[in-house]
Amino acid sequence: MLSSLFKSVLLLALALSIVACSSLYPDKKLHTRQHQLLSQLSAQLQGAGLPADALAFTAYPLDNAAEKVSYQAEKSMQPASTMKLLTSIAALEQLGPAYRGKTQLRAYEQAQENMQHPLVLKGLADMDFTLQQLWYLLQQAHDQGIRQVPAIQIDRSWFNPARPELTALPFDETPREYYNLLPDALFLQRNMLGIRLQSTADSISGQFYPSLHGLELVTTQVQLTDIPCAQWYPHPQHMAFKRQPHAVQLVLQGEFPKNCQKRDYLQLINRVDFSRLAVQQLWQQISGQKEVPVLEQNAAEATVLLAEHQSRTLAEVLRDMNKSSDNAVTRQLYLTLGAQQSAVETQLTAQSSELQIRSFISSLGLDHSSLRLENGSGLSRSERISPQLMTALLQHAYQARYQPELIASMPLAGVDGTLKRRFTQPQTQGKARLKTGTLRNVVALAGFVTDQSGRTWVVASFINDPTAGRGREVLDGLIEWITRQQDKNSLQ
Repeated sequence: MLSSLFKSVLLLALALSIVACSSLYPDKKLHTRQHQLLSQLSAQLQGAGLPADALAFTAYPLDNAAEKVSYQAEKSMQPASTMKLLTSIAALEQLGPAYRGKTQLRAYEQAQENMQHPLVLKGLADMDFTLQQLWYLLQQAHDQGIRQVPAIQIDRSWFNPARPELTALPFDETPREYYNLLPDALFLQRNMLGIRLQSTADSISGQFYPSLHGLELVTTQVQLTDIPCAQWYPHPQHMAFKRQPHAVQLVLQGEFPKNCQKRDYLQLINRVDFSRLAVQQLWQQISGQKEVPVLEQNAAEATVLLAEHQSRTLAEVLRDMNKSSDNAVTRQLYLTLGAQQSAVETQLTAQSSELQIRSFISSLGLDHSSLRLENGSGLSRSERISPQLMTALLQHAYQARYQPELIASMPLAGVDGTLKRRFTQPQTQGKARLKTGTLRNVVALAGFVTDQSGRTWVVASFINDPTAGRGREVLDGLIEWITRQQDKNSLQ
């Protein structure tokens, strides 16, 4: 096995050396620098126990592509969250930095005290629609004189399918976590609910926050044990979801530690029940009307706009999305690309999104044969892109009119976001704007780096392997090498 690893590392060193010795690098001093990088990467891969073909990267100064260093640049690789850069660039180009998602309260008729037809809550991919904003929309209906309604409809049809969870398989064993949140045209509270559990030596109690009428927490099936409090996690097998005639129940099952307190913010109940209970409770508080039916229906005929909430601008959303690597918001944005552009009602929104992105890439004259798309966030086992395509897209974005918005959204080395604790040395801190990517079998970095001469480099680097986490120092080493480079014209 060691012999096989040694051969693979030698193969990498040889392949990279051939690239470095090509006609692209006629300058001897440049060739020496490239060779030093290749030797460094080879040694780091060997030290991490990673095979040569696990690595693919491309890097070059934006003002001189002749200094490019690369290995397997055209290889289609799993990018993890660096794929968010592609979604960000396409969204800035096609939607514009001032784009805002919306949630609308509509009606089939003009406002009157006793409405003859339902009110409609229509989702248009509002990223910031909270329970407070829902209250504000319903309050505006009340302010316009509405007191009684036969029903309230929830229209999620802007995304097709409206409820992808009916067919989607869970990505991993923690489907209730925020990063696994499925997209929804009506992104109410992001379908997240808080739960607080506390136990003594012989009893357990709990509550939801915020509390919702008609939502009950059942703890009678819990067995208290001496397991450490820190080891307990609300896995799906610990919670059962049940609909009763007059309530929705979340039944806590299995073991729970004695003398323990736990607080989590999770996807606890079905989004349909969450929205229904929230709308019913708030409308009752505002209007006094009890037991209003809340229905899930397409309501295209409801054309009277009563009130509207708008999310933050795309430029603001991107900052949160990329710095913290927010999968849920990225998946919303990815589907928004398709929903905003699609004129075919029967077409799946995700298919339309992919067509929009590929059309955009084609308009740049770039080859996108290495690209595989699923949800645009990188939280996928099937998404792929080559380092060559990623750097070409980043190069375009750097020269595009929306460059400042993209750059500002990316983590700053050693300062914030997912890079806050990386590249903290004086040589690298603040010298790179990079999107990170991490899955169990992927580590990745892509973005822009400033070298010693003040030049901006574009870089995309991926490691795909079951033990990819060992290779983080390989990718970090590439970034550190770039920061040490100087313009060849300044070399003595």
